[in-house]
Amino acid sequence: MSINHDEILKKVNPIYFSAKGCLGLLAETGDVDIKNFYGGIDKERLISFDMSDPVTESRVISLEARYHMWNAIAKDTDCQTIVDLPCGYLPHSLIAARLNKNYYGFDLPIVTEEIAPVAAKYLSDAEKNFVQYHGIDATNYESMRNALKDVRGKICIITDGFLGYFKFHDLKAVCANVHRLLREFGGCWYTSDSQFTDLMALTYVVLTGGDRDYIWNLNDSGRNKIAHTDSSNGALFMEGTLEERRRFLKECGFSVKSFRYPEKLNFIPSLKDKPDLMEKMLAAYQEMEEWLITADDTDAENFQGNLDAEKPFAQEFSLTDNVLSIRLRGRLDTITAPKLLEKYEEQSGFTEIHVDATELSYISYAGLHTFEIMQESLKDANLFKISNANDEVKKILKENGYKIMRNA
Repeated sequence: MSINHDEILKKVNPIYFSAKGCLGLLAETGDVDIKNFYGGIDKERLISFDMSDPVTESRVISLEARYHMWNAIAKDTDCQTIVDLPCGYLPHSLIAARLNKNYYGFDLPIVTEEIAPVAAKYLSDAEKNFVQYHGIDATNYESMRNALKDVRGKICIITDGFLGYFKFHDLKAVCANVHRLLREFGGCWYTSDSQFTDLMALTYVVLTGGDRDYIWNLNDSGRNKIAHTDSSNGALFMEGTLEERRRFLKECGFSVKSFRYPEKLNFIPSLKDKPDLMEKMLAAYQEMEEWLITADDTDAENFQGNLDAEKPFAQEFSLTDNVLSIRLRGRLDTITAPKLLEKYEEQSGFTEIHVDATELSYISYAGLHTFEIMQESLKDANLFKISNANDEVKKILKENGYKIMRNA
C-alpha cells in the first residue's frame, strides 16, 4: 500500500490548517508579500471570506496588527538572528532578509516543507543567505538546538498565535526549551500570545459595539473544530487570566515586561482610508499587552524537566492472534509521530492494539492525536490498550483519558 507523506503529516498535525486560514484572511488586506505567498500555497479546504461580516473584518484587522507588530519587533531588535516560532505561512522571512538579519522559520514539517520553496521565489540570491526554514517540535529541545547549530550571538524569538494551543504539559516543555536557548545564546523572546484572542475581541467591540465574550466563544469552537484541538482543560493561555499567565512564565524562570501595541504600531494599512476608525482602534489597543521576555539567571529547575540526551525514537510492530503489539522508545512528538502513523497504516489483520510505553520518554499533542487516530480505527475503542509508562508519560496519558495497564 502506497503511503502519502504529506497526508500523514496532515493527519498527525491538523493544527497546521489554522495557519493557512490566517494567511488567507491577511491576503484580503492587499499586502503584496502576503498575496504572493498566498498565491503559492495549496488552498485545499480553504474557503472564501465575506469581508462584509464584522467578525471576519475584526479577525483581519487584528491579524494585520499582529503581523505589523512582528515586523516592527524584527526591525527594532538588536539581535542579528530572528527565530520565528511558529513561522506559519507568513512572509516574515522576506521582512527579516530585507533587514539583513538571519531568519530561522520554525514550524511543523508540513508547514516548512511547503512554504520554504514559496519564499525562495521572492528572495534575491543575496537574501536567501539570510533565510532558513526548519521543521521542529517546540517541545523537543534537540530539534530546535540542531536547527540553530550555526548561530552565533544573541537570538530574538518571536511567537505569535502559538501558546494558546498548548495544554500544560506541552506548554511547560516549550517554555523550558525557550529558557534553555536564551540562557545559551542570550537575547529575548517577544510574544503577542498574552492577549491574542483579546485583541480580536476588542477589535470587534470597536467595530460593532458588540460583546467580547461572543468572539471568545466563537474563536474557541472554531479553533477546536478546524485544528482538532481542545483549548479547554489545561490550556493556560486560553483559560487562564493575564496574571496567571504572567506568573507561570515567572515560575519558568523568565522576567516579563509588557508594552502596549501603539508603542510600536501607529498605522494599520487596511484602515488608511478610514482615519477616524484607525485612530479609535489604536486608542483601544492601548489596553493590549505585548510581552518582552528574558531568561533569569535561575535554572528554573522545576520546569526544565530532563535535559539529558534522550534515546532515539524507535518502534517495533508485531501481530499475534489479531493483536497488533507496538513497542515505542524515545519521544513521540511532531517529528516522530508521522513515522508511527505511517508504519501503522501499513498494518492489517488486527482487531486489537497493545502499545508498550515502557521506554516512551515523552508524548506531545502530535503523539496523543496519533493514538486517537489508531483508537478510532478500531470497532471497539476499549481494545486500544497502553501498558507501562514512566510517571510523566503516565500523567499525560491519564489527563487525556487513557488508562495504563501493566504488562498488557
